[in-house]
Amino acid sequence: MTAIEELKSPSEFKTFLHETFVTMIKELVDTETQIITNHHNNPTIPFDYYNLMLREINSKIVCKREVYKRLTGEDLE
Repeated sequence: MTAIEELKSPSEFKTFLHETFVTMIKELVDTETQIITNHHNNPTIPFDYYNLMLREINSKIVCKREVYKRLTGEDLE
């Protein structure tokens, strides 16, 4: 990963932000997928707790997209 001090132009910074936010969202989606798979394989987890975990992950994803939009003025793909 690029150190922020190494960035020389606004376009490099924007690319850095894009890669960072996409990576963070991908990690959250991977975690969400793992939680869903675990629940389907072992449904002993209370449904309320399972639902709360999924909503928390979704809220984090929405938040990251909103921060990216505020920083760059563009929607995250």
